[in-house]
Amino acid sequence: MLGTALLMRWQRKRNILKQRTSHVSETIQAYRQAEERVLILGAGFGGLSTALWLESCQQADERRSVLVVDRNNGLLFSPLLWTVANGQVNPNHVVVPLRHFQKGRHFHLLHAEVENIDLEHQMVQTSAEAYPYDILVIALGSHTNVPDLPGLREHALVFHSPADALQLRSNLIDAIEAAHRAESPEEQQAWLTFVVGGAGDTGVELAATIRDYITTGLFGEYPWLKYPWLKNAHLRVILVSRSERIMPMSEPKTSRVIQRTLEKQGIEVLVGTSVKAVTGRTVETSAGSIPARTFFWAAGITAPDVLARLPVQHARNDAIIVDEHLRIPDYPQVYVIGDSAWAYDAKTGAPIPATAQAAREQGRYVSETITKQLAGRPQRPFRYLPLGHLVLLGRRAAVARIGSLTLTGWVAWMIWHLVYLQRIPSWARRSRLLVDWFLSGLFGRETGQLRLDPGLSSPRRVSRHPDLAGMSSSRGK
Repeated sequence: MLGTALLMRWQRKRNILKQRTSHVSETIQAYRQAEERVLILGAGFGGLSTALWLESCQQADERRSVLVVDRNNGLLFSPLLWTVANGQVNPNHVVVPLRHFQKGRHFHLLHAEVENIDLEHQMVQTSAEAYPYDILVIALGSHTNVPDLPGLREHALVFHSPADALQLRSNLIDAIEAAHRAESPEEQQAWLTFVVGGAGDTGVELAATIRDYITTGLFGEYPWLKYPWLKNAHLRVILVSRSERIMPMSEPKTSRVIQRTLEKQGIEVLVGTSVKAVTGRTVETSAGSIPARTFFWAAGITAPDVLARLPVQHARNDAIIVDEHLRIPDYPQVYVIGDSAWAYDAKTGAPIPATAQAAREQGRYVSETITKQLAGRPQRPFRYLPLGHLVLLGRRAAVARIGSLTLTGWVAWMIWHLVYLQRIPSWARRSRLLVDWFLSGLFGRETGQLRLDPGLSSPRRVSRHPDLAGMSSSRGK
């Protein structure tokens, strides 16, 4: 009897495990025939969070079917892109395949481009075919907004994807090689000067990453540049902010701590300064001209074109303005979350930041609201209560704001790594990240150059950044 009971218990556990690891996805036909069709556009932090929470809320409700559409086949864990850019991590290890999340779950994933959204007829046209919906969740993310300033689109480099992280390293290696062969002190200094336009989260971490990768990685291969033979030629990283303080969406105290940390590292911070033009040899600002060969643009994001075309109210960056329930006014069946939405906290009236943390919370809220809406229950307005703010500022340097407590230095650096290691939703990726970090600490940063376009022959010819419209990732923190 005891043996039979143990055998039956083992069989039950085996069946549960099999259900969790097998693909039980619905078919497109099942979605079309369902009584309640929920269509989610984008499988970034917001869209995927919505699908996963709907799955947990759905239970055995056979009336509902969920279809997730994304142009990519993986979830980019964007907060960890900095560890790719500074030569510590393999780019594959910050991307989790979307099919990983489908195991043991019923929602369907479709790999396709979103081409048009018809709000009046409740239809979405994709590169595969058109799909109707009863509930629509728009979570298509954003891409870097590069304004039409003289020379900016021709010479500026951006940072938004794993390809950009690898290209960053390639650009820095090109610049150091050019500084090595420079024939005059002025030319060498221009190659050793790196300017970042925009001092939000991305710009601040980008400036810190540039300095960190060069000083702890590349200078090990070019020690004569670390202690140059040319007088007054040294590494300069300059952060230019049009606002009067860096990271204006953060608490003023946090901004001050981060600026002090950057300046202590030798990064020059220019606040209240606008970029006027970029020539390829200089960066023209309202505070004067900066001789520099490398310029990165990180000032703002914009919504994909497919959203900008919608006949609804838009914010200045084309994000869709939503109500306190994250819905489009006049279209209560359409939710917009993540970078695609311009939303405010229902109680404080403060704008919701375009971060991964906010997108996850919005996804959870929308899934609960959809469940209540379909059940005819009242829905509460959206409240955003951030867990904290983490900023990586180079080797063993970071700032972590947790509640009213602000930590810096090595402790904050450890918190940053532990939090994001725990946040990435894959044990396989966590294991690979730990190995990458250990090996980079043991053997140093990756300094080999990997060109994404093998056709590039000139070291300063870089491919222009492709149109990232519809990219379904949110920026980190």
